[in-house]
Amino acid sequence: MGDNPKVKICPYCGSEVERFAMHCKTCRQSLEQGVPPDISRLPNCPVCKIPIYPAKLNSYAVFHCEECEGTAVSKEALMKLQQTDVKKIVKSELSRGHVTPPYFEPRDKPPFLICVFCGKKMPETKLGGMAVDMCEKCGSLWFDRGKEKHINAILGPYKMKRLDSSGGTSRHGRSRR
Repeated sequence: MGDNPKVKICPYCGSEVERFAMHCKTCRQSLEQGVPPDISRLPNCPVCKIPIYPAKLNSYAVFHCEECEGTAVSKEALMKLQQTDVKKIVKSELSRGHVTPPYFEPRDKPPFLICVFCGKKMPETKLGGMAVDMCEKCGSLWFDRGKEKHINAILGPYKMKRLDSSGGTSRHGRSRR
């Protein structure tokens, strides 16, 4: 972040936010002094249907479920990750206080998931020989427990698929075909 006077760090998820923002865009928590975190503002896990917590994958904001241990990663974060980077999930302060709800029963994974970021369908897709759930609209991925360790294997195929779906042009406007 450096010494940028226009941004500050969210105390709940560690994301950069505008200095005078009232809510964090990533974890949706109030940034007003003295306002306690509101778990009901967090998105729900597409498998467990309970709130999931913000986390970091390297320095990029993701969401992680404490029950099924799945991880939601946005297209923006995936496109910035490099295959050579070691991937490590760091949980936020919000997740440290997690208590399994008394009504909670582990669920089987449904035939398709609902995207944490945009609310659209996430059918299972094969990327680099591994099955992951990819949002049809925003391109985010859901990694089931342990699959995020294999993210390097799918980054190349994922980025190629996203570039192909964006119209097949390079950054410089030339066709790649």
